[in-house]
Amino acid sequence: MERLPTELLVDIFTWCTHSDSLAAVTISKVCRRWKTITDNSPCLFQYIVLDDCSLSFHLANRISNFYLARSCGLPFDADINVLSRDSLLPLLSPFLNHLNRWRSCTIGGAKEEAVRFGESWDRGNGDPKLEELEIDVLDMAEMDSMTENIQAQAAAVGDAPPSGTFKPYTISLTSNLLYMTVIMSKLPSPLILSPLRFVTLSIKESPLTLSIRPDDLLRFLTVCPELEFFSFTGSMSEPVITLEDILHPPPIVSLPRLRSLILHGTLATRIIFSYLHTPALRELYLERLNVDFEFPVFNPYLPLPSRKPIDPSVSPPQSSSAESQTSTSEPSSPTPATAPHPPPCSLAYGFECALEDGDSDDEFSDYSQSPHSDHATGMGLRSLLSRSSPPLNVLEMDYADMRTKDFAWLFSRAQSLTDFKIVASDMADRVVRMLAPNANGTMLLPRLRSLELVNCQRLSGTAIIEAIRARARATDGHIPEGQAVDVFPLEDVAVVRCANFTIDDGLELAGVLGERLRFH
Repeated sequence: MERLPTELLVDIFTWCTHSDSLAAVTISKVCRRWKTITDNSPCLFQYIVLDDCSLSFHLANRISNFYLARSCGLPFDADINVLSRDSLLPLLSPFLNHLNRWRSCTIGGAKEEAVRFGESWDRGNGDPKLEELEIDVLDMAEMDSMTENIQAQAAAVGDAPPSGTFKPYTISLTSNLLYMTVIMSKLPSPLILSPLRFVTLSIKESPLTLSIRPDDLLRFLTVCPELEFFSFTGSMSEPVITLEDILHPPPIVSLPRLRSLILHGTLATRIIFSYLHTPALRELYLERLNVDFEFPVFNPYLPLPSRKPIDPSVSPPQSSSAESQTSTSEPSSPTPATAPHPPPCSLAYGFECALEDGDSDDEFSDYSQSPHSDHATGMGLRSLLSRSSPPLNVLEMDYADMRTKDFAWLFSRAQSLTDFKIVASDMADRVVRMLAPNANGTMLLPRLRSLELVNCQRLSGTAIIEAIRARARATDGHIPEGQAVDVFPLEDVAVVRCANFTIDDGLELAGVLGERLRFH
């Protein structure tokens, strides 16, 4: 072997690296000459072989980063073998930030796929980029069943096998944008992931059999620091949180670039919002959060001097009917009477939970079909906006509601809100009346331009007319030319399928708004 020329040894060593993830490292330890050859041959580190059977995620991550560094910017190929689909994202994560060098990826085992990245983009359009990550969380039985159904349907109609993990954006005509889709049974721990530089993240969980723990979701988000768009679709399963769990509360997740957030169908709204920091958030979409059954609405991770399990034979204490008027109290009309602070703790999740300002019962006692989800949504929104103070422009609430006191809190603080849409709300007349100027002429939501009320069945036509007419008269054409705008006039108002808003009400309001009013 000592007589073999270096070029031939490099070829032999390269062949070895295709079957053993540590071949290059092992070869370098044989003798001084072989170490010198490997140290000066970055081509030996262009082929990376990983699996989830013989390697821990920690070791696989170290190997990947070592090979990426030693290959000195050369193109590389990855060969991944997985026994579990849950292993795919952790094993691939070190490579996702090196897409411009990634030549091919072969996946075997639980998922069969071969990708040649050069076929997915045009080098003349700049460096390729993974723009979006889509994660579907299913249980194993659902995974196998779904895979079999897709393959059977494709075979029945003679189609090609379904597209794989990496796909080009269909609208990507002048840029090299890809998105990635993975299916797993649980979100991976951030400890086994390299930072994910995706701009868009969508997570959906099975509607029937699985529930992503809110703390697991939050911890996963810590490895996605560059997110600008995030969507989470839950399963409406009640989070199971124990006394042991609260010893390790979720971290505050900073997403400094997040501009748009969608939360759909989850009972964990309050916990999720309580640990997000989103100072650039401009659009918030709350969808299908209303439920008509009881569930724990408090934040179980708030500190308490001591916690005690619930004795099922003892009735829980009743919360007070109102909270004290503090600097965070809600302006409203009429103003509720001052009342004591809420009790220091409440019983939920099987143990005592601390309360926050706003956790007391709604002093207005307005009717709601979904009082518990209203409470959770309202308190979650308070936490998110209080921590982040974002320049929120758009708020859409589709089958997502809050208590009257939460609307009052929001309207008094959302100074930058320009578009507000609410669908299927139980909001009372007093909520819409908050949009009219008060006795001293002060206007809540001063920059509001678009208002949509859809299927709000408890609002009266009279309240809608009086509030919008008063606001329009106060804002239309009162700003001198060239003067800075402090209060915006309404530009678009929709009142759609609100049962108590009659045709006559529509005609009366149209007399004030003209073409700015629509009914669809």
